[in-house]
Amino acid sequence: MIKLLIADDEPLVLVGMQSMLDWASLGVEICATAHNGRQALDLIEQHHPDLVITDIKMPLMSGLELAAACHSNAEELPLFIILTSFEEFDFVREAMHVGAIEYMVKLEMTPQNLRAVVERAIERITKMKEAGTASFAGTPGGVSLQSFEEKFFARLYNNLFESPEQFRRQAEDLKLDFSAPAYAVAACEIVSGGEMPTEQQITLCASTVQMVRDTLEKFGSCTVTTVDMRHFHVMFPLSAEHAADTAYLPHLMQLCADTVQRYFSARLHCGLGTAVSDAFLLADAAHSARCMLALADDAVPVVDAAHSPDTPDTILDVSQFRSELARAFDELDTAALHSVISGIVERLKGHPSRHIQARDAASLLLYLTLTLLPDGEQTLSDIFSNTPDGYRCIYKYNGTAQYCLWMEQLRDGLCEKLRSEQKNYKHRIVESVTQYIRQNLDRRLTLNEVAAAFSLSPNYLSQLFAKYAERGFVETITKEKIAAAKNMLAGGEMKIYEIAEGLGYESAFYFSKVFKKETGQSPREYMQQQMRE
Repeated sequence: MIKLLIADDEPLVLVGMQSMLDWASLGVEICATAHNGRQALDLIEQHHPDLVITDIKMPLMSGLELAAACHSNAEELPLFIILTSFEEFDFVREAMHVGAIEYMVKLEMTPQNLRAVVERAIERITKMKEAGTASFAGTPGGVSLQSFEEKFFARLYNNLFESPEQFRRQAEDLKLDFSAPAYAVAACEIVSGGEMPTEQQITLCASTVQMVRDTLEKFGSCTVTTVDMRHFHVMFPLSAEHAADTAYLPHLMQLCADTVQRYFSARLHCGLGTAVSDAFLLADAAHSARCMLALADDAVPVVDAAHSPDTPDTILDVSQFRSELARAFDELDTAALHSVISGIVERLKGHPSRHIQARDAASLLLYLTLTLLPDGEQTLSDIFSNTPDGYRCIYKYNGTAQYCLWMEQLRDGLCEKLRSEQKNYKHRIVESVTQYIRQNLDRRLTLNEVAAAFSLSPNYLSQLFAKYAERGFVETITKEKIAAAKNMLAGGEMKIYEIAEGLGYESAFYFSKVFKKETGQSPREYMQQQMRE
């Protein structure tokens, strides 16, 4: 049995986690639960669990400090899954640094995605025990870092960063170097001799990607990221010399194609896009590379934009729909989601030459569903439950018509599911934001700041509080601060100006004015009343 310890300072969360899954059926025994970080550390030393699920914020010792303490001697077990109240990249970065293999946002936790995360952890623990490994060998958090790099490049290639500043901050957090004079992308497709079982296709893809990576790294740095079971991208940082040499990259990719053919009896088709001087524009380079890939075949396996007089029809760039799609997913706006997806499909239908754009559109929708919906994986599985290979059938498609049918099925399934969840989802957002306010009463919170923390527009967040909360956003902050002030005043140990500063008010005078407006008493009158009682 895998031994699990759960640590959270909220009793309801502890109870909920214990009952959320049939742990025994997973081969997991809950050996202990803890209400704070210090207690968790003591119990870990006592029970030696294989896996720990811990809240990131706890009394006495945070989840991050707990993980760091457990891995201070380079011990590989226990593995850590970190829980946080809202998604913030700084927490993700810190979690990676202390060796956490996964992190989950509490608002997004469902039995389905919790099970998926735990199963991945169990698989890793099992492999470690079989191999007899006992330490990180100086690379804590490496697996998690790799997964975040893959997500980073998926966002980059699909133009999903909100701004150059967001891109550069996350690149810095992941220690990715984008100081080269130029960058290029190769879009690659693995072509086998016919249909093969999914397991064989996955093995062929993994072997091919590793072979390409090993081949290219002999000549310089590159980043290889898998798109699906048949496609992957290669990003090349280029020196000024290599950027000027138009034969350099075609030669390398032809070498890769020959190597894959020789070792795996599979063909590798490659499209090389137009180079860019700014890494933030790699979405353009990737789009250009995918367009070139459409022209590759067995006779000409490597097609380079710099040498190709022909280009496929590129009238539709799906990245232009990114913002509207992301907003529709974030706000569960089924009308907008139906309209945007229908618009994409209508512009693609009847144009077989646009199958690269159709694939890009379907891939973007797949990525957004998986990453923006709390239970995206389960939602996709439900929508395509009657389809062979489930939603992954997209990986076997080649034509525009097939991709359009897949997108229509996704559209209809998403709208049906999201309509049933809209009300509960919006209530959960309000509850989560209110909890966030309670945890940050010492700050002068603004609507823009809190909305950004939850990846929502300020206007939308304001509307949610107006419709689903007892009072508006500003009034909620005031209510929570005054409730905290009452507790402080009742204790009689703090001065009024200290309470005002501790609750983020600009002055004791302004605090007193707000307090009297809300309670009908000045802070001093309230304090005196409490002392008399």
